[in-house]
Amino acid sequence: MTRRRSLAFAGSALLAPAFCFIMLIVIYPLLYAVWASFTNLRLTRPVSDFVWFDTYAAALSSPIVHDSVGVTIVFLLASVAIELVLGLALALSFHRMKRSHPVLRSLLLLPMMVTPVSVGLIWKLMLNSDFGVLTAAAQALGFGRVLWLSDPVLARISVIVMDVWQWTPFMFLILLAGLESLPREPFESAEVDGARWHHTLFLVTLPLLRRILAIALVFRLMFAVATFDTVFVLTKGGPARATDLISLLIHREGLVHLNIAFAAALSFLLLIVVLATVTILFRRSIAHAS
Repeated sequence: MTRRRSLAFAGSALLAPAFCFIMLIVIYPLLYAVWASFTNLRLTRPVSDFVWFDTYAAALSSPIVHDSVGVTIVFLLASVAIELVLGLALALSFHRMKRSHPVLRSLLLLPMMVTPVSVGLIWKLMLNSDFGVLTAAAQALGFGRVLWLSDPVLARISVIVMDVWQWTPFMFLILLAGLESLPREPFESAEVDGARWHHTLFLVTLPLLRRILAIALVFRLMFAVATFDTVFVLTKGGPARATDLISLLIHREGLVHLNIAFAAALSFLLLIVVLATVTILFRRSIAHAS
């Protein structure tokens, strides 16, 4: 009994730093944010009142939030869809290769390894209207001086292209692993029956890959909703809030306008939407797969 107690005490002592770290860094800020979302807390005034769901109602009725949600939806649909298609095409190409050099796979994964701030700075230099590489390429092709980051439409396209460049390797990696784990018997049967490549793709490959596609889509959606660093460095939400993602709005309300209650309420509303979307996608993918 003494030995068991000493081992239990030693285990508790070893777990204590990790428990304290989680309580201080994760649990306490989360509980504080929950409390703040039900108040009218603003760091510019010392007194705050408990207002229940008034802050959530203000967030839901704000036209700025509506505009930011629209921008975020367009960004998510365009970037994730393009990344899924390109990642699947690359995965199918590498899967069909009899010999694919590992160096080539590593090179394709390099954009995902670059830090987000570096990605934003690189694309900001390439899209510079005075000396950017892409601006010079557009002039050489006869399009004149293209203001990539000054035009609202071009700025949105630039943000989407930057995100596709960085995160297509993520889709490629997951889908390639899924393709290599599929059974060979259905493909051999389709080949014996004389099925063409598009029949094999839509009738064999994609149905077998449905769960992997759902997992890749869910993970990428969760990461894309939290996109902040690259867009903040590239456009800071401009011009005229054309690239003002919901993450940038939360940052601006909480850390620039010091409206902690509004930022906390908006964060939890975003969390609820993301959890509901992820749950629906997972349930549908499991139901179709079964």
